[in-house]
Amino acid sequence: MLDANIDYEIVEEPVLPRSRRRAVIEATGQNRLPAIELDDGSWWHDDSHELAAAIRSGRLAGDS
Repeated sequence: MLDANIDYEIVEEPVLPRSRRRAVIEATGQNRLPAIELDDGSWWHDDSHELAAAIRSGRLAGDS
């Protein structure tokens, strides 16, 4: 597991049906995961490889 010194909380979402992912749908307009809710309340929805690359580079922590 990647340790980027970022505080986080894992929130379990239903696998199926995807329509039960209400918080994700309301925030992103989509029912797909992964999605990250940032400290400012905004959400980032992207491919898992893109999210992991951003975390590794420090972009998620605001270091870029």
